Amino acid sequence: SGVTLVVALQDHELNIIANDGITVPEMVTLNKNQPYVMGSGNRTDLLIKAGEPGTYLLQALDPAGPNGEGYSIITQSGIDPAQRLARIGFDFPVIAGEFQVQGTTYPYTLAIIVVSGDEMDMDLPEGPLPVPEVIPSIETQLETTPDAVRNVAFEICGQLFGMANLDARLSSCGWYFSIYDAEYWGGNSFTSLLMMRDADDEGIPNPDDPAMPRIDFQKEGLFAADEALFEGMVAGNFEEWTIINRSFSDHPFHIHVNPFLVTHINGIPLPQPEYRDTIIVPAALMGPPINNMPNLNINEATFGSITFRTEFDPAIFGQTVIHCHILTHEDVGMMQRVDIIEPAE
Repeated sequence: SGVTLVVALQDHELNIIANDGITVPEMVTLNKNQPYVMGSGNRTDLLIKAGEPGTYLLQALDPAGPNGEGYSIITQSGIDPAQRLARIGFDFPVIAGEFQVQGTTYPYTLAIIVVSGDEMDMDLPEGPLPVPEVIPSIETQLETTPDAVRNVAFEICGQLFGMANLDARLSSCGWYFSIYDAEYWGGNSFTSLLMMRDADDEGIPNPDDPAMPRIDFQKEGLFAADEALFEGMVAGNFEEWTIINRSFSDHPFHIHVNPFLVTHINGIPLPQPEYRDTIIVPAALMGPPINNMPNLNINEATFGSITFRTEFDPAIFGQTVIHCHILTHEDVGMMQRVDIIEPAE
């Protein structure tokens, strides 16, 4: 979901062995009743040492915290955005406050765990953990010249409040709104588009009125099952990607099959690059307020971004996808097909 997840398992010890599916160099040990904070759309693997026999609940706690002070998302190495609550647009169901779904409230039970049988005392393992052999070393990723450099953008376009004026819309909005009619959505009419597209596909100025949104974009902005976003993605190649967030909502980026080494957040180098397969691309920060009101002109915002290096698994090729890891964002367009081809002999 798009909700910051805070998990806790009462009277048990927990070790974090993998972050977003990628083995971490050092496990994180949590004390009993100490919650673990996960970023929106992210994944974590846990090793749990059970306590006394009985029934236990793995629960999601209220991200606002017990006293409303808020738990925080922890991002890499203190790089901006540092600890803060998730910034997620209200375009999906959540389970708290006025947006309750079917009366659900926190704490929300994710799993019921029954501990029974004869006692077996097993200590949790300690780090460092072995690095998976199929992933290139950090040094190899940083020292290898990329075979390609690509830029991808998360974008939102609409006719909603804040986008009514042309100068408050992204340059892609007019073009894509005009080509995606109701037939794309199975007959349903949409007032906004959540897109994931090639950021280097910039279109051209409108010849009738340069003040109008740009036209003649060459690639699909929404998911197209029969068309890949990029050409020339070859198994075994190294590439560098920058994912740009041109919206006021956080969007976790995810790619199937191939983990990536995050090197920059918002253009700032990480002191220690991190392997991930999902990471939040920070929301755009609003420009200066207008008459003490939030500035919703996306063109005056400072866009968030992440940059990573990746090697496409030499043994795996074919069709896969990149997408926002918030399901309801992916389902309305924030996904693209990518084709990784077999290298020429």
